[in-house]
Amino acid sequence: MALTSDIKITRYGSWDGHEYDAQPMGASVTVYRGSLATTNASGDIINANNSDNTSTCWGLIDHVGPNPGVIDGGPGITNSGSAGAIQVEIATGTFFLASSTGSDQLSQATVGKVVYVYNENTVAATGSGSRCVAGVHVAVDTTQPGGYAIRLGSNQSTGGH
Repeated sequence: MALTSDIKITRYGSWDGHEYDAQPMGASVTVYRGSLATTNASGDIINANNSDNTSTCWGLIDHVGPNPGVIDGGPGITNSGSAGAIQVEIATGTFFLASSTGSDQLSQATVGKVVYVYNENTVAATGSGSRCVAGVHVAVDTTQPGGYAIRLGSNQSTGGH
């Protein structure tokens, strides 16, 4: 299901390893704070619902980047201009996300394994060759929103693995 509003980011572990990285948004794209930040082949942030196995996962959308004159209102962040006209700040590190269900369900058995982007705020256990790598599943804690800690980043320059 596509997001229609921002969602709360829940970090796993200490602040260490959590950094921000500004990336340009694609043309005519809307993303929501707290959603997975994926880029297309041109390197522009796109909505994670439109990602595929050629996309790169950076982290989570946090806020509008260093864009003079751009109001960081809500909900969502929209680039109604050309690609790169707006940048967003991406929070990198490890965060709690939701798991897909059925054969894509995460569990204690998937800790330490690569997981894949399912949609804007959900990851899946399967998807090699068809979905964007989200990162590595590092813990299960059902007391936290989403319940599954994922070290995000399929791009090594983000600090993800």
